[in-house]
Amino acid sequence: MELILRILIFGAVVGGIWALVSSGFSLIFGVSRILNFAHGTFFVISAYVAILFSEYNPILSSILGVITAGLLGLTVFLLIRRIREHEVMVIIVTLALALLFEQILLLKFGQHGMSLTPFLGGYVNIYGVKVTKVRILSLFVALSVLLMLEIFMSKTKIGKMIFAVSEDSEAATLLGINVDFIYAIVMFFSGILAGIAGIFYAQIFAISPQESLRALIYAFAIVILGGLGSLRGSILSSFIVGYVIVVTITFLGARWSEFVMLLTIIAVLIIKPTGLFGVEE
Repeated sequence: MELILRILIFGAVVGGIWALVSSGFSLIFGVSRILNFAHGTFFVISAYVAILFSEYNPILSSILGVITAGLLGLTVFLLIRRIREHEVMVIIVTLALALLFEQILLLKFGQHGMSLTPFLGGYVNIYGVKVTKVRILSLFVALSVLLMLEIFMSKTKIGKMIFAVSEDSEAATLLGINVDFIYAIVMFFSGILAGIAGIFYAQIFAISPQESLRALIYAFAIVILGGLGSLRGSILSSFIVGYVIVVTITFLGARWSEFVMLLTIIAVLIIKPTGLFGVEE
């Protein structure tokens, strides 16, 4: 019973972090059909900005890190704005930006992992399972942010405009919607979501410049598993991946986690090529 509870809790924590990352990636593709290969950079830049200024105030420095990730997302959009119709060029430019930022971070911080001081210290005992308070906080924040994202997308005027653009950008333009503004908003939000995930990842594990590539691979794999453009599918598949990783680590060891995770995704896509919630276009 204790082992099952441990898997349930830790799997949810890991799934919540990757749900934030993948939902931002899915949001970008679902609305603008942009494959942003710099998405993992938002994840790490937020953590490093927070670490850089954490000696002054950990919470304020984390907020600054998240805002920086959002602004970086907006900057990336402005850089690719004129070429967004050319998918290959967008991939090349965003990948080049990701590699550029990785090298800058390597020069500044080195290749060794760094951690951010947790917002909460200590742990709680849940029926015999010791769980650090920051893990519980990260899950609560992830679920709260995802809920707010759902409310924002379905209830607000801008959210409905985003949905309209994702359905048909040309028709949305005819209705008077500024499509470029919507794309910019979506890129900003995607950076914010990945930035929040990076903050808690750095508190629970350790962050390094190379984590940007891992975050990109995870986000891309999760979005494909959930179905390209399906925000809810990405969130659900994030938790599936989270549990697969934790179960694998528990029984086989950490070195097998990514292998089993990717193997699971491949198996699902063989059975359902469009992903769990994807549809034929």
